[in-house]
Amino acid sequence: MYAATFVGWTTSASAQRFELQSGEVVTAGDPILINALDLPPDTDVELRAERVLKNYYQRGFPVLRYQSSALFRSDGNGRIDLTTSPATSGSYQGADPLGLFRSMQPVNQEPVEADKRITLTALIDGTVVASTSFEMRHAPLAFHIEEVASLPGSYFAPQPGPGKHPVIIIAGGADTNRQNREVLMPQLVAKGYSVFHFATYEIIYGPGEPSVEGLPTRYVDIPIDRLQDVRDWLTRRADVDPDRMGLYGYSRNGAYVLLAATRFDWVKAVAGISPSDVVWEGWGDGVRLGTTSSYSWNGQPLEYVPYSENWYRETGKFARGLRGRLRTPMDEGRWANPDRVEAARIPIEDYTGSVLVVGGELDDLWSAGHMVQNIAERRAEAGLATSLLVLPEAGHGITGTGYNPTLLFEEGARRRAEAHGQAQTWGATLEFFKEALSP
Repeated sequence: MYAATFVGWTTSASAQRFELQSGEVVTAGDPILINALDLPPDTDVELRAERVLKNYYQRGFPVLRYQSSALFRSDGNGRIDLTTSPATSGSYQGADPLGLFRSMQPVNQEPVEADKRITLTALIDGTVVASTSFEMRHAPLAFHIEEVASLPGSYFAPQPGPGKHPVIIIAGGADTNRQNREVLMPQLVAKGYSVFHFATYEIIYGPGEPSVEGLPTRYVDIPIDRLQDVRDWLTRRADVDPDRMGLYGYSRNGAYVLLAATRFDWVKAVAGISPSDVVWEGWGDGVRLGTTSSYSWNGQPLEYVPYSENWYRETGKFARGLRGRLRTPMDEGRWANPDRVEAARIPIEDYTGSVLVVGGELDDLWSAGHMVQNIAERRAEAGLATSLLVLPEAGHGITGTGYNPTLLFEEGARRRAEAHGQAQTWGATLEFFKEALSP
């Protein structure tokens, strides 16, 4: 990280200014260090942040303008440090380097043109005294994505430059393609990896038609063995290092990649974010409770843990626009079927490569915080180390960087925990792959 100061315009002879220690261009997810300098000492100062971005919590949601504002008190030297200076009121309160970014809310409902810049403004008694902006970039300028015709719904983003590069394979549904193409894939390319997004399914409810042909349209018997097709495709490229391939998956895809790691000896590292430690039963439109598995191997369904009959009660809440707690019927099913739990357990101790698992203790969708600890304990019993991160105050939504608005929770504490959980998870993920996939 290098220091760079950008001076905003001022309305007086003083030199109020912002210091952006992270530079004029920031790779999304990197720490953003901001100071407001040369302010009147011991003075109330309003800091505003504004950006234009997509709301990734809803597919098809328009690009909107987002804004946050918080009141600070400059210190005796006329300085505000966003890392340590507490916001006394406004969009958030307390000292929080993510605060101005995570607390943004849309300021209108009129779609606007997408923009990569974030603008910062300082005001005293309603008068602007300094302003600056910086670019938050997801990808290097040479970034591009190729569609993989032989694997429907899948995409590859090569690492620019000569030589053979490490690859991270992201397992995901076709419904996550847009977000992965626009956010996760470019961010990983910016860190030195080639990235392959592997579409494993596309859930369809009701009479809708799939956007990608050939993928499972229910989360039933998702084939783990198809991942070998990705490996075969990648090894035919001259710019890929076949000895440095890692897997990344979130939520159910976290379970998918952990299962895959136990089946393929070419996997050097696997990161499961909010994963499961067992195979659960399948689900989807028209699936009868207690009859199917989520995953298969060579056409044979894997052993699974069934849900309780309360599954439909909780899934029905989502259909009504409410927040269901799927964790309840899953925990009930686990408690009622201890013999099936052991049979359905992902044998992660069979995999001797590098493992990262991250889970939140307050996860409502399933008990990820508990399950990642089970994974680490099983590997420890086999004498294997695990990179384990348990987030006591975080829920399921821990993918991201922490710098995007956290809109899933209205409560300030939950929103703060979600953003900081994302930042911790992202940092741990980058550190994990940097070590595991180094030359």
